Amino acid sequence: MEGQIKVSPQDQTIADTSLPFDALIFDMDGVLCDTMPYHLEAWLQYSATIPELAAASRERLEQMGGKRNEELLPELLGYPVADRDIQRWGSEKEAVYRKLIANEIVWMPGLIPFLQQAQTTGLKMGLGTSACRENVDLLMHQDQLGNFFATQVIDTDVKRGKPDPQCYLLVAERLGVAPDRCLVFEDAIAGTQAARNAGMRCWGVLTTHSEAELKQAGAEYCIQDFTDPALLKLASQC
Repeated sequence: MEGQIKVSPQDQTIADTSLPFDALIFDMDGVLCDTMPYHLEAWLQYSATIPELAAASRERLEQMGGKRNEELLPELLGYPVADRDIQRWGSEKEAVYRKLIANEIVWMPGLIPFLQQAQTTGLKMGLGTSACRENVDLLMHQDQLGNFFATQVIDTDVKRGKPDPQCYLLVAERLGVAPDRCLVFEDAIAGTQAARNAGMRCWGVLTTHSEAELKQAGAEYCIQDFTDPALLKLASQC
């Protein structure tokens, strides 16, 4: 694959698309669908009903993208949280989220054509997410999106959440692809760090954080959505 990709004047780094990949790995929330505003609203609505969570601020919650509830809640509150509370609060908040987004699922622009093109060219594709099974199924059943992914790694498949690389390494293992032959799409700082910790290249999706933040975390290139010409070239020439 040859050629250069135009970037903004603020960042003259050219995305390296010279190396082919054997697999594309996708985070789910904020990558396939801009779900993060619904997660934030669900936390705000739910936390207002729980005294221990009532002090959680929008600013703190906005920094928790990509993390499992097991890591999110103790960090948010600033002290250890009992497993039973994590399970109860997390489960009840996720139920609020699913109600909010059930009729609002809109894929990122260009996602379906990109997945179709990547599938046609023979690229393996996997999902690596910190989400629970109910949330994953909600999105994967919409428009049969799950058919594009040969494997799905969710919160209960790993012991350590992002930025630990376990999630993405497990996706690569299940796909039968070496980590350095995988390209990850991530919107979260923790997820970007997880991809790089796994020895994978990572492209950021600008739904949750700025280009500067994601590049600082390790993303080599950032896209607004899946209509970016660099992605279309990537899928057609790998």
